[in-house]
Amino acid sequence: MSKQKENRRLNGQFKKGHKPATMWKKGQSGNPNGRRGALADIINRVWDEEDESGLTKKEKMVRRVLSMAMNGSMSAVTYLSDRSEGKAKETREISHKTEPIKILSID
Repeated sequence: MSKQKENRRLNGQFKKGHKPATMWKKGQSGNPNGRRGALADIINRVWDEEDESGLTKKEKMVRRVLSMAMNGSMSAVTYLSDRSEGKAKETREISHKTEPIKILSID
């Protein structure tokens, strides 16, 4: 019988108190190198590149969206207002009344 099967129950789950040899020791990180090369880091690095006019790609994108908004694109207007002013707070009223609903009938 293999060691892996010895540490498991009949249903395939590990026995109570079993700790595989691959478990991290106390204080040891499971990701010691961090999130190297994450997509957000790459995008931010590319956006910060400047062109020959001295504008970054991020600035050019915002200017393009502003131009679209000025030409009547409501999605561009929404995009700019959400990022500059913040999205509007959405409120909902929830009631848990146990009263029956009143139905009015007019004769």
